[in-house]
Amino acid sequence: MRIIGSPEELGTQSAVEVVVPDLRASLDFYRQLGFIVERETPTFVTLRWDGVFLFIAQNDKATTAPRWTNVRIVVDNVDTIWKRVQRLKLPVGSSIADRPYGLRDFTVKDPAGFEIRFAQVIV
Repeated sequence: MRIIGSPEELGTQSAVEVVVPDLRASLDFYRQLGFIVERETPTFVTLRWDGVFLFIAQNDKATTAPRWTNVRIVVDNVDTIWKRVQRLKLPVGSSIADRPYGLRDFTVKDPAGFEIRFAQVIV
């Protein structure tokens, strides 16, 4: 049996898999945000943002309806990511703001309606 994922990817404790109808559109979106492609097949992609893995799978019947969930990625400077999202004119779910739960954050929507929350701890 040939192992196709890295030991770090395969052994990660927790990862989110998002099923999308258009893998190419989603992959373009995540690359623009700054995710790194770890592994790519015609129907599956492993993406990474530092130590966070995100798996994207293709299914033509997958929904593009908004989901009541998101993946949170904590970064050192959330305003830098916010400026990139604004420059690229990517669809925003919630605008950047300081939240009462101790984070400065925002969400951005991928082409299938899944949201990524970029956050920075307020010190």
